[in-house]
Amino acid sequence: MKILMATSEFDPLVSTGDLGEQVAKLTAELRKLGHDVSVVLPFYRSIRVAEPKSTGVEFQVSLGAKKVSAEIFESTAPTQIFLVRKDEYFDRSGVYSGNGKPYEDNSERFIFFARAAAELASRLSPAVDVVHCHDWPAALVPVFVRDQQLPFRTVLTIHNLEHQGSFWSFDFALTGLPGSYFSPRGVEFYGRLNFLKGGILAADAVTLPGEVGLFEAFAPQHGFGLDVVLRENQSHLFGVPHGVDYSQTNPPLPAQKGRRGNGKAAARQNLLSELGLDSAVKGPVIALPVDPSDAAAFNQVASILDLILTSDACLIVTGETMRLPEILVAERKYPTRFAYRPNPDQELLQRVLAGADFAIFPGSLGYRGVTLQTALRYGTLPVVRADGGIHQLVTDYDPFTDTGCGFIYQRNSSRGLWDAVRRAGQLYRRRDAWNALVSRAKAVDFSWVESAKAFAALYATLLRHREAA
Repeated sequence: MKILMATSEFDPLVSTGDLGEQVAKLTAELRKLGHDVSVVLPFYRSIRVAEPKSTGVEFQVSLGAKKVSAEIFESTAPTQIFLVRKDEYFDRSGVYSGNGKPYEDNSERFIFFARAAAELASRLSPAVDVVHCHDWPAALVPVFVRDQQLPFRTVLTIHNLEHQGSFWSFDFALTGLPGSYFSPRGVEFYGRLNFLKGGILAADAVTLPGEVGLFEAFAPQHGFGLDVVLRENQSHLFGVPHGVDYSQTNPPLPAQKGRRGNGKAAARQNLLSELGLDSAVKGPVIALPVDPSDAAAFNQVASILDLILTSDACLIVTGETMRLPEILVAERKYPTRFAYRPNPDQELLQRVLAGADFAIFPGSLGYRGVTLQTALRYGTLPVVRADGGIHQLVTDYDPFTDTGCGFIYQRNSSRGLWDAVRRAGQLYRRRDAWNALVSRAKAVDFSWVESAKAFAALYATLLRHREAA
């Protein structure tokens, strides 16, 4: 397949966060699968160190009543990259902002980029099969493709729902689209121009980072206003997990001086010693990682703290909660069984996940579920409630078929959580069955290789539907 990635960031040329890194890793893995993948992004000032060459291609882009020239440059490292040059828009110190403030003409800048990307896609030879757009800066590409009835499929991946490309209504005139597009069935959202909303409606497929992220986006507290739009258009929404870079997310399990055995046992002893907990405890070490967006996750645990901490187990809570009185009581009653770290750094979070025997997730898994994916690779078994999309990450342990890689509880209550914790604790004492379960958990693969395969399958499905039509 011939695939064109339309993005505002691409590592290592330009990256302000996760977006550039994720697009680069997906592109690399798709190329390893044998697909012809190229990238189009703006020609920022910072990119000039890459020494791209002019392709000699230049065309006019309509921005309302005016015509703006777009010159296309090309670089072949690390892959084929097309750069849309317009110094008036992109020869600046920052990507989206300068001096701590967003550029006032961001709407015009990325309308120009989206139009140029769609035009470039129509000119490439061999012909493009799929244009894959990333986040709000490229979200209008599917709108222009549909309006011009261009002969390729479009996919929009939402990496961050919070940033939507929302601008005042007068900027709609710059798109050159018919007035009917500024409506509830177009790019208008509460009287403003909304890039992301337009892309959701116009793209042939919209993806979010996994089914857990997809179902979370349907909730008002995580949808940032677009939850209604996503629910109304869920027929072409897909949850494709974004890959985990295991070389960064999962450093090797630490060894311990004077001890023999596997790294998991050493990591557990190191953790207990570091936190001042009872290193002679026979039961499981349990981690409770609280997601920053879900400070209430401790609520279900608060009422069963005594049950957990009197069952020959240790509990480690990382992240801030809203139940400080219960925390203080637990610290005084069980000083060698309970530890609370409200502001852990990333290294401590990883050491806790590496050293724990299982981790409980009574609340949000976060947008991508990375903490749970990390725990699985460490062989730290998840205890998680049965929210939407969870089965894409975890399958429940079945003692009759000896399958599964975690423990799922159906009742969203403290009692349901305790039943799952007790089930995990009982299995922990059956070492052969527990070790087999740990091995299955560590074998679950959420790498970018698997993500690329999933995206390639989605592209193929869209192209089959085009041929059928």
